[in-house]
Order: sequence, then structure tokens, then C-alpha cells
Amino acid sequence: MSEAGGRLRQVVEHWMPRIQTAGITALDAERLIAEAGDWPSWCATWVKEGERHLALGAEAAGQGRMVTAGEAYQRAALAFHFGQFMFFDDLAQKERAAARRVEAYRRAAPNLVPPAETVAIPFRGGALQGYLRRPAAKAPLVAIVPGSDSTKEEFGTLEEHFLKRGLATLSVDGPGQGEGRSFGPLDPRDWPEALSAIAAAVRPEFGARFGVMGMAFGGHLLLQGAQAVPELAAAVCMNGFYDLGSFWDALPEVYRANMRYTLGGASLEETRERARGFSLAEVRPPRCPVLVVHGGRDRIFPPADARRIVDFAGDRAEMIEYADGNHVCNNLAYRYRPLIADWLAERLGARH
Repeated sequence: MSEAGGRLRQVVEHWMPRIQTAGITALDAERLIAEAGDWPSWCATWVKEGERHLALGAEAAGQGRMVTAGEAYQRAALAFHFGQFMFFDDLAQKERAAARRVEAYRRAAPNLVPPAETVAIPFRGGALQGYLRRPAAKAPLVAIVPGSDSTKEEFGTLEEHFLKRGLATLSVDGPGQGEGRSFGPLDPRDWPEALSAIAAAVRPEFGARFGVMGMAFGGHLLLQGAQAVPELAAAVCMNGFYDLGSFWDALPEVYRANMRYTLGGASLEETRERARGFSLAEVRPPRCPVLVVHGGRDRIFPPADARRIVDFAGDRAEMIEYADGNHVCNNLAYRYRPLIADWLAERLGARH
């Protein structure tokens, strides 16, 4: 198999369950993979699909069918997102697709049910961008932290689990993620300040009735910063890790390419050095309850490393390991998502 064909196969093997869990049907995903045919055509194929859904959204909006328009714009954002999320061969093409993702979701946001309100969180002379959705007035809040290759626009189906249980959601791009790449590459030292900024922005409305969930790499990032936020009531580390450098050599090749883009570095060796900084060894644990969820068949972040997080958090932590779960347990989304939503609702006092 050619290198391009191998890259396509690797992405499909590792991330097909995630693509479907986010809201792309299996039939559509398989159709787009077949249309792409090889890796160099991947991004352009998904971008074409995104433009098709944008057109459907505009048509519905022109007819005054705003819920239908919002759904189409949201599908467009997902298509643009998955076109670029692991595509590092042509960074200009990747960045154009990422910009279209942002534009499409901004069109979707006011037409979602409930709507997604834009939130700009002051940070280092600029702002972190997020979307706030409320199921009702005075609902507790869950902030959702993306991973190394996810962004706030990916979490619509995840947000639904919280909204149904009376929890508001704030999906936000932190520094180094999505729109937050303007602050530079991912850096663990940014996260105490970033989570403190999020807490300061939401405190007037939500007080101490808020928790944080971190997805994959985001599970590590929230633990880097959680100790700086005394108001935090609960934290969920979904398939995170304790020390990235300790298993760097075992990472799949396609994921190391992601790390080169996300962490920066003039060479892969320099990226490896930066990866060693993503460790909880010198970090103080959160002051709140912590739920650690992990897949026993994760081939990216090893389950043994997740168990180190439990030791790190001490008696504040509990762990659920799904023996058959893959990376982020997206092959078992029907199990982990309700469990996390219930756990957070119970600790934040939501009515559900």
C-alpha cells in the first residue's frame, strides 16, 4: 500500500467511531472515504461536502426554516472539521477548511435548540472563543475542553447529553486549540491561567455550580490547570494521560504528525522535547472530585497512564475503565456519555 493509502487507512481505523459519534452518519462517512480514494484528496472531498450542506442551510434559511438551516450549517461545520483535523500535508488547505468550520458554526449557533451564544473570554490581551448553551435559566454549567485535534464546533452531540439533564454547556477553544491557536501552540503552562479566565468569566452567573470535562488531550490540560480554580466543583478526565513523554515512542505515526502540528517544533525531535513538558509530576491535584474514564483498548493514550491520574488525584478520584473501549471510547459512546452526564449532574445539583 502507498504511503498516502496507508495514511488514509490509519485515520479511518483510529477515528471512524469519533466521526460517527460527532454526528456524521456511517453511510455518509463511508461514502466520503470512498470518494476521497486516497489521502491527498481527503480534505478537498470533505470540504466539498461541507459546501453542499452550507448551500442546503442557505436554502432552508431563505424559506424561513431556521431549525433546518441550523442543522445543515452544523453538519457543514463537522464536514469542514473532519476534512482538516488530521490533514497536515497542505497547511494552507487545512487552515482554509478550519476557517470554513468556524464560519459554518457561527451560522448554525443561533438556530440550534437551545441556541449557542457566542462567548469571548478575556485572555492575554485577546479572547478565548466559546459557545454557551442553556437548557433553562439558572442551570449549572459544564465547560468542555477540546483535545489536540478537536475544537468547540465538534461537540454538538456531546452537549445534548448535558442539556437533557439540566446542565448548561460551554464548549471553548483554549490556547493552542481551534481559534485559540492565535496564542501559539499547546503549552501546559498556559492552562492554570486559561481555566482561571474561564472561571472568572462564568463566575458572576454560575458561581461554584460549574464543572469541567476534558476530551482526550483536553483531559490532561484541565488537570494542568484545575488546581488554580478553587470554585471548580467537579472535573472529568475523558481518556486523558499523565505523562506524554513516557509513551511518546509508542504513539502511532499519524498521531505524532498531529503532535508536530499542535505542539510545534522545528523537527520531530524538538516536538518530542516539548511533549516531555506535558506531565502531571510537578502539578498539584484538583481540589474537587475527579472522574477518570478510559478505554482499555486505547492505542494512543495507554490505560496504564490513565491509572496514574487516579494516584495523582488521590481519594478525590474514581476511575471507570471500559475494557472494550477504544480511544475516547467512541465505540461505546452510548455508555460513557450518559455516565459522565449523570455524574456531573449529580455533583453540580442539576435537576434531571
